[in-house]
Amino acid sequence: QYSGKKIIISTELFKRGCVSTVEECLAASNKIGFPIMGKASEGGGGKGIQKVDNAEELPTCFRRVQAEVPGSPIFIMKLAKGARHLEVQLLANNYGNAISLFGRDCSIQRKHQKIIEEALA
Repeated sequence: QYSGKKIIISTELFKRGCVSTVEECLAASNKIGFPIMGKASEGGGGKGIQKVDNAEELPTCFRRVQAEVPGSPIFIMKLAKGARHLEVQLLANNYGNAISLFGRDCSIQRKHQKIIEEALA
């Protein structure tokens, strides 16, 4: 839902994207198919994210995500193979003006943390 300059995501929609138990995660994963990525929504810096290749790995990976970011909602999604991690630097002011300064490729990662950011000089 769009309201003025803010996009509002209802609590109900947010909850539909989350799983809170291994059983819920397994049911959703079987529905979308493996491999999946599990991500703690409050995680960052490589914490709380796990690739799960099959149902046998799921309980261990799910508990690892829970342990790395306790209490965080956990989202799952089908693994996007061959994806790139791109970021765009934006500059905005109080008057509603905004420009894109440049984009950068942050796809070279180790343990889900950026190692190299490539951008225009």
